[in-house]
Amino acid sequence: MEPVSIQWNNSAKASIVHKLPCKIDYSGDAKVSDVFCVAPDGSASFRGHHLNGTNSSLPDGYKGIVLSKSTTTTDTEEQKFTVTDTFDSMTVWSWDTAPQPLKLDNLIDIQNALHSVN
Repeated sequence: MEPVSIQWNNSAKASIVHKLPCKIDYSGDAKVSDVFCVAPDGSASFRGHHLNGTNSSLPDGYKGIVLSKSTTTTDTEEQKFTVTDTFDSMTVWSWDTAPQPLKLDNLIDIQNALHSVN
C-alpha cells in the first residue's frame, strides 16, 4: 500500500454534501446543477427523476472532509491530498423508498480500534 499524506487547507470551506443512489462512469468537470436539483422545500430530482432524502449528521466531535488529489509529482510513491471542503452532515437520497440515515457507528468503532493500536 502506498503512503498517503493529507494537507489541511486553512481556507477549506463548509460544504453541503449529498449521497446519490447512482454510479456515473465519468471523471471530469460537470454542470451538476443541470441534472441534480434541490427545491426550497427539500425535495430533489436527478435527471428528472424524483428523489427522497434524509439528512444524516456526523457524530459530535467528527468532521467530514472533501479531498482533492494533488497534481504535483514527487520522487516518492506517496499519494498527496489536500482538504478542500468540510461538512458536518450529508443528505442521503433514494429513488423510490425512504432513505436510511448513514450508520457511522461501526466505522467510528473501527477507526477508534485502529488508532488505539500501539
